[in-house]
Parts: sequence; structure tokens; C-alpha cells
Amino acid sequence: MLIDSHIHIGNEKECEDIIKNSKFKDVYRIYSCINPKTIPTTANFIKDVDKYFAIPLFFCETNIEDANKLLVRQIQNDNKAIPILLLCKNTNLKDLILLLDYNIVKEHFTLHNPNDITDRDEVYDYLNEKEGFLLLHTLSKSTYSHVINLRREYPNMRIIVAHLGRNNTCDIKYTREMIDRLHSDERIYTDISTITNSELIKYVMRRFGKTRVLYGSDFPFEVNPGVSQKDYMNPAIKANLRDDEYDYLFYENANYIINSARTRKKKEEEYEMEH
Repeated sequence: MLIDSHIHIGNEKECEDIIKNSKFKDVYRIYSCINPKTIPTTANFIKDVDKYFAIPLFFCETNIEDANKLLVRQIQNDNKAIPILLLCKNTNLKDLILLLDYNIVKEHFTLHNPNDITDRDEVYDYLNEKEGFLLLHTLSKSTYSHVINLRREYPNMRIIVAHLGRNNTCDIKYTREMIDRLHSDERIYTDISTITNSELIKYVMRRFGKTRVLYGSDFPFEVNPGVSQKDYMNPAIKANLRDDEYDYLFYENANYIINSARTRKKKEEEYEMEH
């Protein structure tokens, strides 16, 4: 089984120090919901996974370029890992592209102001040209508007809205409304990471259809060391979906994105290995 697992990569000691001492720890939720003790168990966790999307764990104190390079170093010998690098400013676009094996990046609003896209428009242009993917959150009305603006200005760029578009409080009504607002755009995908309500999973399948909903875990957030992949899968299993819907949720949709986002460089490397 191929599973789209949203794995955050970081350093346990650095996380512990930042969570304890950061001036941002009472401002951004990321500082309270990560358990640094879980990070060393990543290797055990991904034994359950045939393929996974890896994202560098990020705090405001961390340099974006350094976080991306750390991720590339950590997974460069892991043929299971699909890196989703953090979006850089235009001045760093060339450096970012050199690191890309897949045309998929993450925009994180702890780092990026959705109301000012001028420092990232060249990255959007690149993704639009390549029909690549941008992963982001819709935590508020302003970030929802950002998604709509991006789809209008960059019609070929595809967007993956994390966590079914939920807000920080995981309000069910807000999440349903976000699903209702986004479902009709076929270039918008979503994932069920951090979603524990099985009814919401059934609802998004009805609204989005089976081909645009991804499984995700958001590991290692808000969990204790030693959890297994199946612990994250329980809400989806309890949703009692059809067999074909599970096929797309756990395999087909992630596989489609991986193959669609693979760069020419990556394709050439894999061809040389096969021949």
C-alpha cells in the first residue's frame, strides 16, 4: 500500500530548546503541539509506509533554506521519500529549483503573509508553468481568499488544501463550509491529516469525490512516541467508505500526485537506474 503520510523532519534537541525559549511560543500553535520526543521515532513510523511526503519541520527561528537542505540531506538515500520543500522568496527561487525532484512545495503562513504574494510570484509562475502543486492551509477567511486569488491568477497551478481546510480550533461547521466552498474546483485537492471526525471524512468524499482526497497523518504532531500508522488510519476506517474510495484515499491519489509532480531530472535519474 502506498500512503500519503505527511512526515515532518526535524531535530529533537533544537525543537526542545525552541519550544522552551522561543518568544513566539505563545503566538503560534506549532510551538505547543509538537512533541520533540516523537521525532526520533520517525524511522520506525515510516516502516509502515511504502511512500511518504516529507516536509521540513519549521519554527520561526529556523532558516528556510537550511531547513530545505536538511530535509534533502536526510532523505537523499531514501527512495520512499517525496520531499515537499518550503517555499522561498523569489530571490531564492533558483536555489529552490535546484533542490527539487518534484514540482511540489509548501507555503506556511507562520512564514508567509497571504496578503503579500509579491515576494513569491515567481515561484507561483514556475508552478503554474509546470502544472505543479502548492500545499497550504486555509485557517481563516484571509487564507481562503488567498487560495481563490491564486487559482484565478495561476490557473494551471494545483493546490492541496491541508486538513480539509479546517481552522485552528478544528470547528466542524467551519470545516464543512470550507469543503463546500472548495469542492467544485477540480484543481483543488485536500487531505484528511489531523481529522478525527469520521463523518467529516465521509462528507468530503461526497463533495470532492474520491479522486481529490488524500490520506495524511501530520506525524509527529500531538502524538506520543511509539504510535503506528494504523493509529492515524482509524478515523478513515470508521468512516466505512467503499473499497474503491479507500483505494484512492490510501494509494491512487498520492500516486497520481507523485507521478504528476516528478521533475524531468528525477525521471531521467530513475530511467538510468532502470536501464
